Amino acid sequence: MCGLVRKDLEKEESMFAALFVLCLVIFGYLLYVLVKPEKF
Repeated sequence: MCGLVRKDLEKEESMFAALFVLCLVIFGYLLYVLVKPEKF
């Protein structure tokens, strides 16, 4: 039972990490577009 719970927690953590990275990428892209709008 404990191993099962730990596996689920690890899965959730990796999911949150992926979401976090995705948000960082989107945030960085928006920042880049705002800072250098002459290219778009």
